Amino acid sequence: MRIKIRNWNIAMISIIIILLILVPSSNAQDLTGNEILKKEDENQPNTQIMVSEMTIVHKSGAKRVRTIKVWVKGDDSTFVRFLTPANVKGTSFLSLNDNDWLYLPALKKVRRIATKDKGGSFMGSDFSYDDVGGMSLVDDYNAKLLDTEKYKDRDCYVLELIPKNPAEVTYSKQKQWIDKENFYSLKTEYYDLHGDLLKIFYSSNIEQVDGFWITKRNEMQNVQKGSKTIIVNKEIQLNSEIPDKMFTTRQLERK
Repeated sequence: MRIKIRNWNIAMISIIIILLILVPSSNAQDLTGNEILKKEDENQPNTQIMVSEMTIVHKSGAKRVRTIKVWVKGDDSTFVRFLTPANVKGTSFLSLNDNDWLYLPALKKVRRIATKDKGGSFMGSDFSYDDVGGMSLVDDYNAKLLDTEKYKDRDCYVLELIPKNPAEVTYSKQKQWIDKENFYSLKTEYYDLHGDLLKIFYSSNIEQVDGFWITKRNEMQNVQKGSKTIIVNKEIQLNSEIPDKMFTTRQLERK
């Protein structure tokens, strides 16, 4: 009888060991697409102030270089001012609570960007007004985990983002490659309203600044036009105080 009990105990231990091997533990691999997207969102500082160089590269190879200063607060407040060259200096853009305005010094008038125009080119670049203005992906999209794979030697989650309200967005879907270690988006594919690949966004030169992962170089490639726009962040300030008055239409006209 003792032998039988001993054998039974050994068999049970073997079964438990097999179950522990076959059944995955509750860890990061069990995260849903929406949970991964939320962790990506949590990686962002409350405020950012950046001076950046924007280079627009046309299909022909011709280039236009501009310097911009950007103020960002939360998910719904963005202000952009062009510093150089002279022909665009003073041009300013404001995105606040999903409303966008553009100020052109030559016209001395603030123009509101209509919803139907938000997918248009931002100042001749490959970024749209929606891209620059930003949005809360967590609030506006449902994320599905498609796969995990290597991208540039980094282990990544591959997410498919489908808009909750298709009538209010520029893209029919997005596909993101998110670093599994720091939850930073390394690559994003944007699909037009017909479901065709339109643009690819790349983040590189990613560094940790004040505890946050920040990209120093962004590139948006328009695969349908053959053009691209590169933004290199020269100066970065995180979690600095930015007054709410910065994000007003009156601020657009100030020098």
